[in-house]
Amino acid sequence: MSRRTLKFGVLAVSAMGMGAMVTNPVLADIMKAFPDIDPTTIMLISGLPSLFVVIFAPIYGKLTQYLPKKTLFAIASLCFAVGGIMPAFLSNFTLILAMRCLLGVGLGFLLPMAADLISDFFDGHERETMMGFQSAFTSIGGIMYQLAGGFLGSYGWDYAFYAYIIGVIIFFAVHLTLPEPERKVIPQGEKMKMPSRVYTSFFSLFAFQIILFILMNNAAVMLDGEKMGDAASIGLALTLMTVGGLIGGFFAGKVMRILKEYTFSILYLLCAAGFGIGYTSHTLLQFFVATTMIGLSMGVLVPSYWVKLSVSVPPPLVALAISIGVSAMNIGGFVQPYVYAGISKLFGLQIGRDSFLVAIVASLFMAAFVFIDAKASQKASTPKGVA
Repeated sequence: MSRRTLKFGVLAVSAMGMGAMVTNPVLADIMKAFPDIDPTTIMLISGLPSLFVVIFAPIYGKLTQYLPKKTLFAIASLCFAVGGIMPAFLSNFTLILAMRCLLGVGLGFLLPMAADLISDFFDGHERETMMGFQSAFTSIGGIMYQLAGGFLGSYGWDYAFYAYIIGVIIFFAVHLTLPEPERKVIPQGEKMKMPSRVYTSFFSLFAFQIILFILMNNAAVMLDGEKMGDAASIGLALTLMTVGGLIGGFFAGKVMRILKEYTFSILYLLCAAGFGIGYTSHTLLQFFVATTMIGLSMGVLVPSYWVKLSVSVPPPLVALAISIGVSAMNIGGFVQPYVYAGISKLFGLQIGRDSFLVAIVASLFMAAFVFIDAKASQKASTPKGVA
């Protein structure tokens, strides 16, 4: 098998990672189709898959010790396809939510699997580059699924779910191009613990997702509330964030090699600068620059953490470490509204523009946190007596 074919198979898995976004363009139409159901409940169509990712990503990490990864990919793809497509044929809202839960099970396996497979097949600079490409292909998948959902949804909200047929196509493409990696198991009778230094990475991923969701949850409130833009403008602003992530992912490997131990702190500073521009913006152009900068930081920071986790733990624990990282991110996204609600109540802040100020402070705090953590790790790894 050629190296190019192997790379295609690994990256194709990444393209399925943002499949939950198919329904974003048609949520308003689903609300109209189910007028007797509370809109907050209907929003679970978008939120439930993330909750199930939190639960099932660590389960994937554990199952890699017992099952071949191609088998796990087949299970994940089946959950993804059935949970994704079946709502097109259902009129019972409870069953639709059940299918979204099944989709979340599939995503819980697929999201950590994408980075885990890269750690199986690639090392060194090639691993860094591929982790960046993995982030880029995840962004491409997000754009692809949203466009497909929007286009098909124009014929009816239920048609949007046919976009998950893309996942069936990807399954066959990956199944035919991807070899089974060598299983890295914990030797019988031996106990391996997760190194304590990786827990700061889990916390950082959790915190970054909270910061990122401040933008995603407040962009519409700010632009619409201040009459800066309409629904199309809001959609473009969030798309530019995804495009920024796409660009950042393609250059992530080079950025990691140049910035080295300062990668994370500088990326958080870039994120703070993006939110700073957003906070002071009074034109759409300024806001578009802000979302693109935030997306750029996302596109490099997340794959940088996958690289860090893959080299910081024993090989048999890589899948579990990445899975916990994925769960930490999804927990951060899920609790963000509650965290901000507590902060806003404490300081008398409003949703919208004020939330960007909170994101600036949080990003600067995280920049300092990861800088101190990098220096502490560097000091711990330096042999005594070496300056």
